[in-house]
Amino acid sequence: MQGAAKNVMIAGGILLLLLIFGIVAAAWFGVLLDVLYIFLMLLAALLVIATFLQIYSIVLLMRTINMTRKEMEPLLASVQETIGIVKNTARTAGNAVTTIGATTRLTSEAALGPSVRAVAAMVAGQQMLRILLGKGHVRSRAEERRKQQMEAQAAVGGE
Repeated sequence: MQGAAKNVMIAGGILLLLLIFGIVAAAWFGVLLDVLYIFLMLLAALLVIATFLQIYSIVLLMRTINMTRKEMEPLLASVQETIGIVKNTARTAGNAVTTIGATTRLTSEAALGPSVRAVAAMVAGQQMLRILLGKGHVRSRAEERRKQQMEAQAAVGGE
């Protein structure tokens, strides 16, 4: 990149020197007005060429914009189709969550609820039988844990 910039600067310097030399030579030979007219005609021709090139670039830009629009239509249709699929998937997932929730409620009401109540009734009946059969008063769990702690402390202290 630096080499290209250096070459452009060298070419521009050479062109400037040739231009100065040409103007001095035209003045020396007395044809400076003719050289001016030639330069004006060359500049006018370059202006016309630049105008045509700008018109051509605008035409190419318009073609590119039209082609891009034509290419975007199928993409937009594909995106809309994908959005429809995502909506249906979300709706199906919502239905699945509703079904799972209903199944969970049914399981807890039909299977777990009665079995928990049955186990609770068995434990209560067992405790009642203990009392009725004379095994003493019902100890609470806290009392039983306290008794175990006292026994463990006595065992540790006795060693």
